[in-house]
Amino acid sequence: MRYLVVIILFVSIVVNAVGEKFFNQVIIVNIMLAIKNVELLIDDINQSNSTRIKMQFGNLVSSWKKVETTYLLGDLNEDYLDIPRYIDIFHGNNEDIKPQLDLIINSNDELFNAMYKYSHKTINALEYILFTKDLFHPRVKNMALIIAKSIKNYLLEILDGYKMYQSKFLESEQYASAILLNTLIAGTYKLKEWRVGDVAGLSKKFKNKPNNYRAEYATSGNSVNAIKAILETQVQVINSPDYQDFGDISRQFKARKEIDQAISALNDSIANANNMSEFDFINDKGKLLYQSTNRLMKAYYISLMDKLGFVSKVLDADGD
Repeated sequence: MRYLVVIILFVSIVVNAVGEKFFNQVIIVNIMLAIKNVELLIDDINQSNSTRIKMQFGNLVSSWKKVETTYLLGDLNEDYLDIPRYIDIFHGNNEDIKPQLDLIINSNDELFNAMYKYSHKTINALEYILFTKDLFHPRVKNMALIIAKSIKNYLLEILDGYKMYQSKFLESEQYASAILLNTLIAGTYKLKEWRVGDVAGLSKKFKNKPNNYRAEYATSGNSVNAIKAILETQVQVINSPDYQDFGDISRQFKARKEIDQAISALNDSIANANNMSEFDFINDKGKLLYQSTNRLMKAYYISLMDKLGFVSKVLDADGD
């Protein structure tokens, strides 16, 4: 699997777009919310409360996507680079974990040994277990708890990592701004192509072959929920009234038109997502969301980056 990789380099203009307030109010708050939500989900699984389990899984999806949207820790220390794929294998793993999980459920092997792969303990595996299996079955319930606790441990590792490398993030706001914009652009590409285009049949890979069940959380019906969370997090990055963000710095560099275009595309994407259900990817609503997220990516990649004084190099983009 190859990924879109965008490397952003500095040129002559000094850009300090994000700082301590952004770190504390976005990075830290979002990871702490994700930890709280997985803890609540563990409690609900222990109590076998099926109604609350399904609601709380949706909350975990939303908060995890917020963490993933601004995941910078791997840039601060490469030892943390792979943690997101230990939590989430969407588009990052070609194996079908569903028959593997079925085999584990139907075997008598000790669960710790049977669930030896990272992919068996991801949020994708948890979705399959919670929404297709009987949680009153003791082995299924134990599997759900093992997965949820594994996710919690990785989220705690992320929180500890951010606290450990907070000073590195803050000592160079210029560097922090670069890796944040890099993350924003790469994430917007994945949103447009993987989460919308592949489903709507508008991406190169699945041109004219729409399929709602290709959506990220088709089993639980949380795909639109995940997209909304990603877009809401982007608002935190470019259009917050509470701290200096990319919108503020863009205006300082006389890029009012460019940032207004980005905010307009982001607002349109949010409105389009809010107007969708899980089954709307393959109709005109899905096409509208694809178009608005495409405008958003162009606004970031072509206009905003140039005005902020960054130079980009796309190293690898296979359209997959």
